[in-house]
This record gives sequence, C-alpha cells and structure tokens, in this order.
Amino acid sequence: MSKTIRARQRASYPRPGMVLLMLWAGMMILIAGGKADTTPVGPQVEAGDQIVATINDEPVSASEYRLVMRRQVALVYSYFKEHQNLDDHLGYWSESSGPTGPLAKLREMTREELTRIKVYQGLAKEEKILTDATFAAFRTEFEQENARRNEARRAKQAIYGPVQYDMASYYYIRFCDLAYKLKQALAKELASKVTEAEIKNYYQANKASLGDKSLEEMRPGILTALSNLEAERKLEALCKSAKMNVHEDLLKSIVPRSDP
Repeated sequence: MSKTIRARQRASYPRPGMVLLMLWAGMMILIAGGKADTTPVGPQVEAGDQIVATINDEPVSASEYRLVMRRQVALVYSYFKEHQNLDDHLGYWSESSGPTGPLAKLREMTREELTRIKVYQGLAKEEKILTDATFAAFRTEFEQENARRNEARRAKQAIYGPVQYDMASYYYIRFCDLAYKLKQALAKELASKVTEAEIKNYYQANKASLGDKSLEEMRPGILTALSNLEAERKLEALCKSAKMNVHEDLLKSIVPRSDP
C-alpha cells in the first residue's frame, strides 16, 4: 500500500452557529483560568471512513484505529508516570516529544494491539467463526444490538448488561468472545500434536499440586492445558509474522488530542 497518500484539508469559513460555539468555548477556558482542556477525545465514526492500514490484508479504518488507540491512552499515561514521572500536560501528545515520547509509544502500542486483533479476526474467518472482519460490519452489529436493547427496554423485558453499549466496550466484548472461540477451535485441532512425553512431563512437573490423582485421571485436563498452550503459541507466532502496510500520512493526523 502506498505511503505517499496525503490527506488534504480544505479551508472553510465557520458557520454562524459554529462561531457562537467557539466564543462559548473560549469563555469557558478563560473562566477555568486560561487552561485548555487536556482530556483526549474519544473514538469517532466518520462518514466515508478511510482505510489507514491493512494487516495480513485485513483493513483497518480510521475509526477503528481511533477506537483502539483510545484504549491504549491510559496504558501510556501509566508507563510514562512510572518510568519518567511524567504527568499529562498540554504538549504531552505532541510530535515534538520525539521517537521515544508518549505519542510514539501510543502509536506503537496501537499497532501491536491492532495486529493482534486483525490476526485473530483473519484466522477466525478461516475457521468459519467470523464472516466479516471490517469495522463497518462491526458498526452495523453494534447499532443492531443497541436497537434490540432499546426495544427490550420499551417492552419492559429483561436486559442483561447495560441498556445501551458504548462502541468501545462492545468492540472489546465481541473481540474477547471471538478470541475465546478461536482459541478453543485451535486447541481442538492441535490436541493431536501433543505427545505422550509432554503429557507425562507436565504431570511430573505439577504432581505436587495434583494431590493423589493418577496420570490417567489427570490426562484429559493435562491434554486440554497443553492444547491451549499450543493454540496460544500459534497465535503469538502469527502475530509476530503479520504483515502491516500503513498510510503514514493519514495516521499522522490521528492523535488523541491536538497538542502543539
């Protein structure tokens, strides 16, 4: 995928309503003592969502990238607080923080997380667990689920969980469910590759915690544990070998906050 595509911004005059909104926002900043709000913006869904990357040919849209990036923000804050005693401030998410700064770390963590997600989704499609891994398909499912919950509320029916999901929460609920089903499917396929020697070694290594149970009694549980481990190893290897192509110029415009 070409990395030379550049997003061009077109200048436009603000509408009258927007002018009033801007004046109101300015007054709020003055009232707050001249300090700008440093709270990162949340994920957004845009019309004509642009594809900003592909991972093993699975597309990543701008909205999906924003959603996953937002998930990493707290981890980045925690990392820099622990390692550099750095607190949030205006400029925290600036490009000027360099290749080892918060913004670079956030982008690195976002790409790692998206790689995991897209590798799992791609393999889930092969396993017939998932039919469509696009963010557009997820968004349709998200809207349908909230519509179903809203209708259940009106009908005074029981609703398990929140009355309405926010998009990020539902995204990760669906992904965790997919990851579980995928690991179960892979473990079942890989069970035949677990050797008798591995089962016996596992039994001996964990014998003290198994009480008086014999190898034959524990064999099914040991086989399940080793099969799950093989599934996790396979997924980890696939994530490491995943191929990512990105529109660097488009990604540069996606930040948690517009810091100078």
